[in-house]
Amino acid sequence: MKSLIRTSLLVLSLAFSYNFAQAIHDVALGSMTFNPAQLTITVNDTVRWTNNGVLHNVLSDDGSFTSGAVSSSLWVFKHAFTTVGSFRYYCQEHGAPNGVGMAGIINVNSPIEVNDEVFKLDYKLKQNYPNPFNPSTTIEYSIPQSGYVTLKVFNVTGSVESVLISEFQPGGNYIVEFSSSDLSSGIYFYQLIAGDFISTKRMILLK
Repeated sequence: MKSLIRTSLLVLSLAFSYNFAQAIHDVALGSMTFNPAQLTITVNDTVRWTNNGVLHNVLSDDGSFTSGAVSSSLWVFKHAFTTVGSFRYYCQEHGAPNGVGMAGIINVNSPIEVNDEVFKLDYKLKQNYPNPFNPSTTIEYSIPQSGYVTLKVFNVTGSVESVLISEFQPGGNYIVEFSSSDLSSGIYFYQLIAGDFISTKRMILLK
């Protein structure tokens, strides 16, 4: 075989466990306002309302949370939001449901999941690096699902110089090191086939 091959699967898990940090968001109760009156948070975050000594309370439009009866004492009320949605609330003394008078709204968004944003995979064959190379180069590719994968190196006439990969692989990101000191300088091609996906790129060996 004309190549020394080293493959390594990058760190990737098809099942993730998420530990999202919880945050506390403060809302101050002024003379006749909530500050801020509109707040956007993430699921499992906590909102903390602090009364400054005026006759106020906090009551959600749907009754899912409340600080209790209207009071002019200095008080702090906390509520953790565990579901996605928009939650309106008001002060019973100075407001009413649906944003009337002294009222506010908490918009709760879902967290950005790692597997949806950062580690979302697609079929991809990257350009080798370095390129030109001598005597070795690195090839990276990604497959989103398990399947039979072949990665071959061809010369300009179309003859196979080396079979780098020919096996069943789970979905993930892969790195292959191709080293071929017995090949002469010139242009070569490497081709990835995975399912219906076929991609070919050119590389240059300079000695």
